[in-house]
Amino acid sequence: MPRIRIGLIGLSTTSKVTNWAATAHLPYLQSPQGQKHYEIVALCNSSIASAQTSIKQYDLPTSIKTYDSAANLACDPNVDLVVNVTHVEKHYELLAPVLQAGKNVFTELPFAAAMSQIHELLQTAQEKNIKTVFGIQGQTSPVTKLLRDEITSGKIGKPLFIGAKGFTERKTGGNLVTVVFLHTINLLLATLGELSTIHTILGNQRPTVSLSDPAQNNKIVSTVQKDTPDQVLLQGRLASGALLSYHLRGGEPFPGEPGLTWSIYGEAGEIHITHASCMLDMAHEGVRIRLQVFGQEGVEDLVVGEDGMSGLPHPAQNVGRIYEAYAEGREGGWPDWGLGMRRHELIEEMWRRGDGERPFGEMVRRG
Repeated sequence: MPRIRIGLIGLSTTSKVTNWAATAHLPYLQSPQGQKHYEIVALCNSSIASAQTSIKQYDLPTSIKTYDSAANLACDPNVDLVVNVTHVEKHYELLAPVLQAGKNVFTELPFAAAMSQIHELLQTAQEKNIKTVFGIQGQTSPVTKLLRDEITSGKIGKPLFIGAKGFTERKTGGNLVTVVFLHTINLLLATLGELSTIHTILGNQRPTVSLSDPAQNNKIVSTVQKDTPDQVLLQGRLASGALLSYHLRGGEPFPGEPGLTWSIYGEAGEIHITHASCMLDMAHEGVRIRLQVFGQEGVEDLVVGEDGMSGLPHPAQNVGRIYEAYAEGREGGWPDWGLGMRRHELIEEMWRRGDGERPFGEMVRRG
């Protein structure tokens, strides 16, 4: 079977904080397993010179074509799959010409900066019968598989209640809702099923934040006002009937406490998950998963299984599993734009409920 030829947008050499293309995509694409299925044939950066620098920086073949325009890359007949790893404000302008050219697309999250853009991009992809991939890793995580298997085995009976609490450092950047919440809630829903009802509060409790400069050893260089939340509270009922209580807070956890605490309480037992990071779908090294069966003594430590991606560094493992599922054509095996739309619709509903008389849905006393 011929390899899938990739045109990669956004392989930077200058990012001071994070370079998701280099840390999450390249390790798989440059691995022997990845090279069985894929070949990078084109790069698109803000300039051709920047793309050429990336080729040298990451020891890529000199035969790779370079572009400074997504529209020009989309016209390359040798590109089968366009992979977009750029900031969200650029997604719409980069993806629109790629879709018009009929190219299959893998785009990182958030999907786009506005719901109107998301609807338009998804509609175009559906009309042109384009294969899409959404860069969210919960569906392919071995943690998800382990938890699903344990629940399906009946050891804890029917899940009745799910409690999740997470913390994320404010220096993570981006929007707490459209990045961190999206990652964490997707992993939970991928494991336990979709929501049927929700109640939410989003709170901007720290409207003034400090900005640090990584180039100056994270020295505080200024303060800014923000209008996005640092507290996300969601309660609801899953389609299965189980109740959910979720709380995400910007800021570090209490000393000695984990960044994620997650309990799945069932009729016959409970599963308890803890990890240093709330974004467990990006890296699960060090995760602790314990099983208690009611009426039995002791607690069992569960071990996350390994596969051909386990030798890759985090966070490339779950991204690699997405690539593998796509290359093998496994139906439903990778997150697509339809899933991305559902997750953004949830976020949009949370914003809508929070954009009333008071910011972010806080109760208003009347009369």
